[in-house]
Amino acid sequence: MRAVVLAGVLFARAASAGDVGFLWDAPAACPSVSSIEARVEQRLGRALDPALEIQIAVWQHDGHFIAKLTLGSDVRSLTSDRCDALADAIAIIVSRVAEERGAVPRVAQTEVAVAAAAAVVPRVKPEAVHRDLAVPAVSHPWSLGVRLSGVSGIGIVPEVGLGAEVAISARHNSTLAEIAATKWLASGADRTNSHVDVGLGVTAARVGWRPEELPLRAWVEGEVGSMDGSGTNLSATDQGGRWFAAGAGFGVGWPMTPWLRLVGSTEALIAIERVKFTESSGAVIYAPSPISARATVGIEVGWE
Repeated sequence: MRAVVLAGVLFARAASAGDVGFLWDAPAACPSVSSIEARVEQRLGRALDPALEIQIAVWQHDGHFIAKLTLGSDVRSLTSDRCDALADAIAIIVSRVAEERGAVPRVAQTEVAVAAAAAVVPRVKPEAVHRDLAVPAVSHPWSLGVRLSGVSGIGIVPEVGLGAEVAISARHNSTLAEIAATKWLASGADRTNSHVDVGLGVTAARVGWRPEELPLRAWVEGEVGSMDGSGTNLSATDQGGRWFAAGAGFGVGWPMTPWLRLVGSTEALIAIERVKFTESSGAVIYAPSPISARATVGIEVGWE
């Protein structure tokens, strides 16, 4: 509503003057009319001519100077912290408009009172962009890391097995390759008067998918190792042997810094070769399950 009142006052002033040209109203802190006229003429390289209708009003809001330019049917808005800089921008626009339309306006001052609460042109505030410091600023086709993880599993050693894993992980673009060594703590199984403590150490090779832009990873793997047992009333021939299994898994690597990631994973494996621990009578004390599952949580350090 106030913008309509402002436009009406400008039109009335211009009509009463009988010489519609460059209508200018600004606070006392802004450059004078003669200064604006000189800046326009300097850019044009010739004297001004009252042939183009332009209305400009300048006011202050929240410590900023705001100008509303009406160039015929075209309305523009400018904002600046300094009115002198705003006057330079106005001079550039006026001179360009005058050249495009083949007419050069003469600056005529009006005494229009611009209310402090007149229609304020919204000032677009710059949006702050915050980069996640956990994500590297530059993406590389290669990455390399060393990971130490705690392991828990079922179906491998008796009860719920616990162990530790050390892995070297490499990525090229979205291709993943890993070599890992896992040592399972010995876990016990009983049958009547027999007992066996079963331990396992394996080496695994993994190949899979690890995209550059996502913290996900998935793979297929094969692992081979040695399972051994000790206890009471064990068969002399069934106290250990080779373990061989294949499977697949997936994981997530949450970046904490560009050099540090928290990695969690889940795997399922099918035993291809497994060991049976028997009593001297031939009864089975313990044998790994044909299908086993495990989960890991660890810290991966390396170049990303």
